[in-house]
Amino acid sequence: MADGPPRLALVGELETAVTTTSALPADGAASPAAPKVAEPPPAKATPPESAPVCLSYGPFASEAAATDGIARLRRAGASASLRRVELSPARGYNVFLPPLADRAAALAMAERLRAAGFNDLVVLNEGGQINAIALGRFGGEENARRHQTALLAKGFAARVAPAGAGAAQFWLDVRAPAGFDAAGQRRAIGAPRRQARRC
Repeated sequence: MADGPPRLALVGELETAVTTTSALPADGAASPAAPKVAEPPPAKATPPESAPVCLSYGPFASEAAATDGIARLRRAGASASLRRVELSPARGYNVFLPPLADRAAALAMAERLRAAGFNDLVVLNEGGQINAIALGRFGGEENARRHQTALLAKGFAARVAPAGAGAAQFWLDVRAPAGFDAAGQRRAIGAPRRQARRC
């Protein structure tokens, strides 16, 4: 029996002792060499994926200018979507039927509308909406949508659009692969600036 408390052994010492004693058979004779087991090859380290580049270009003065930039960005390997930012709220909402083929068709549609009980209408005869039919202007979108729903229920394909909308800006939200030349593409599409955004 040893004097004093038992001695603590380190894990490495225990492994050496176990390996040494387990290599000998119980009778103390040397055992034949154990076959070597091939160790698996080290796993190849996969390079981390490069993070995509996400940013916004703008503001563009018109939707057309921004849309032109989308095609160029796609050719450069990026995906882009158009975002409209209203700078001031609409001053009302128009309910209307889009332009018909000609004046005669617009007048015939106006008669159908009156027969269905929609008497407050104007057939437009000038401007970009010639032969469209104005069906009311509303201060709030909810009221305009209610009137549109009544027209749709009677079979008229009425639409609602903001009236007197203030100025708007157009931005392109872009997601591109790593290595994308953000500064060069900003110049190529004529964007005044670029802003980083979350992917």
